[in-house]
Amino acid sequence: MKLSKVLIVPKKSTFQIQAIEHKEANFLKLLEEGHSSVTKVKLAHEEHMETLEHLLKALDQRGIEHREVVRAELEGRIKGVDLVISVGGDGTFLDASHHVDTLPLLGINSSKSSSFGHFCLGNLKNIDQVLDDIESDRINTIKLLRLELLLNGKVLPDLVLNEVLIAHSNPAATSRFIVHLRGLSEEQKSSGIWVSTPSGSTGSMRSAGGTVLPINDQRYQYIVREACMRPNEKWQLTRGILDRKEEMRFVSQTRTGTLFIDGQHIEHHFGLGDELIIRASEHDLNAYASAGANDIFV
Repeated sequence: MKLSKVLIVPKKSTFQIQAIEHKEANFLKLLEEGHSSVTKVKLAHEEHMETLEHLLKALDQRGIEHREVVRAELEGRIKGVDLVISVGGDGTFLDASHHVDTLPLLGINSSKSSSFGHFCLGNLKNIDQVLDDIESDRINTIKLLRLELLLNGKVLPDLVLNEVLIAHSNPAATSRFIVHLRGLSEEQKSSGIWVSTPSGSTGSMRSAGGTVLPINDQRYQYIVREACMRPNEKWQLTRGILDRKEEMRFVSQTRTGTLFIDGQHIEHHFGLGDELIIRASEHDLNAYASAGANDIFV
């Protein structure tokens, strides 16, 4: 694919936000003291800036028009470019994915000392090779399943690439929901319910005891966190893997329930009596990513 225009979506590093922009007194004090809580922050910032500068140079050398919009300033759906490139880690890739419908997305891990870069095919050392491979069609995108959420009959704008957590807004409180699946219905109390795509199966879902699926699998799964079952009580809907064509339904019995989409940045109120339907979206993400990315977790 010949690239004419690309949009770069870089993160702002912690150092840039707290030390350079806000000059946060406590942060600067901890830096000056060499405190263990911030020792890696400046290194991560320097790595990030070096990677971003290298990417800009590589695009200029190839005559590819480019512009930047930092992840926190993205609005609406991205249009008018051939490729979207996130520069940061997995969080930046996830944020960028929420603004992409059919455009391909490439992740660049800008700081290997601080980011795992699960979604990121590129890094400082291979940026040039990855761009050449894309333009010469030596590599192609893979399709990553995303989830669509219907809240009280209205489709939410954010497609889920990793997972959605359905829980009380307070992590110490009990979450109460009615779960409907495959003709069964259960009233449950727990600390929340994870519903995850294959892409997200290596993160919170795996930590909660879920199954790691291939990143380009066409199924999704759910697991109930810390089920509050009474003695001799047994639920049937505590975990499972669903085919792409299946959907789950939840009714909230929690006054201050919340839907957390792909982390902590996107929230939707899920209050008493609200109904949520989760199903596979028709819009898979077209990502330049490794089809074997999840294999190291198996």
